[in-house]
Amino acid sequence: MKSRRVDTGIVQRGKSYTFTVAMGMTTEGKQIRKTTTFTPPEGTTEKKADKLAKEEYINFKNRCKGLSAFNENMRFKELSEEYFKVYAPNRLKPITAYNYEKMVAYHFNDYFGNKKLKEITSGMLTNFFGTHTSPNRNGVNMPLSPSNAKKLYTILQSIFTFAVTQDYIKESPARNVILPSKKATQDETRKYLTESELTTFLSMFQEYSPLNTIIKVLLFTGMRSGECLGLQWEDINFTDKIITIRHTLSDVGGKHFLTTPKSKNSRRSIAMSDSVVDLLKEHKKHQLELQIALSNTFVHPEMVFTSDTGNYKDRSCLNTSFRNKIKNTEFDFLTLHSLRHCNATLLLNSGVDIKIVSDHLGHSDIGVTADIYADVLETTRKKTAEIIELKLAK
Repeated sequence: MKSRRVDTGIVQRGKSYTFTVAMGMTTEGKQIRKTTTFTPPEGTTEKKADKLAKEEYINFKNRCKGLSAFNENMRFKELSEEYFKVYAPNRLKPITAYNYEKMVAYHFNDYFGNKKLKEITSGMLTNFFGTHTSPNRNGVNMPLSPSNAKKLYTILQSIFTFAVTQDYIKESPARNVILPSKKATQDETRKYLTESELTTFLSMFQEYSPLNTIIKVLLFTGMRSGECLGLQWEDINFTDKIITIRHTLSDVGGKHFLTTPKSKNSRRSIAMSDSVVDLLKEHKKHQLELQIALSNTFVHPEMVFTSDTGNYKDRSCLNTSFRNKIKNTEFDFLTLHSLRHCNATLLLNSGVDIKIVSDHLGHSDIGVTADIYADVLETTRKKTAEIIELKLAK
């Protein structure tokens, strides 16, 4: 393809014009250049196209002067690599950065990984969330649920905000994106047990085992599974019946380590019922017997819940054990996190103030609790109205 030099910094190749702006030198003595392309409207004469190109070049040059790091030709994949290299290690927890990176590689890179930042628009992102599918538990590709779309959107927001703060782009295309808001199906709303189901469910976990103990502790306390697996014996105050949440167990690429809780409010104290006290005392007795049997090979005697060899308890293995336990039962819709929903729902349906429930769960603020349990709160409001009507009707 023949090229034609139109003016300083402007070269025509075919129907498009390439702009080049010199931005000085790097500390290594290499010249910094910013480039972009411009294509005039179809049918424009050469003379008119040259004029438009010169005008656009001036605009581009002015933008470059105002934004020393302007890089709208950077591709999304390059931006995300920069994000995980520069931003993530300093601003995100290791487990969060690890999960974000996996989600970007799995969901985003095939769709617009090779697109230039200047090509990515709010409309493109809206289309992505409206058409993107991912396999469910049975391997069937399904549209993104509103909750999963929101999680992915949070990642994109963070990446594009980073791009703006680093002057790679002027504005984030993640603004004004329309996310899926379809109503959940009946199956999707089944996140917790009803009170009438609790007795049958708990009967499956009566006998002592580490798994049964963890499941009942999760159900009785509302802890996140990572918080439960991050408990140390010094966090358990049997005298005052208090559990202190100080850590969460994270898994990054198969390596386990303790990190700080999810948010500032996640570091909290949870009251233990007599049932939980008895569960943990019985578990401690069995764990001491195991430590004696394994002698010095029991790796983490300070941890409340461990593997059979005393290593950190793997969350994915715990989830698999739980799934196997409830497989082919009426409770096979549950997940480990469902037990936390069960705990919160029982409290709210019992009339416990939402602020207390929010503190109990360790949510960052009461709005998070209200958003997650909107349906439960609506039912509670209706019950309140009925109670008032009954009282006044007497």
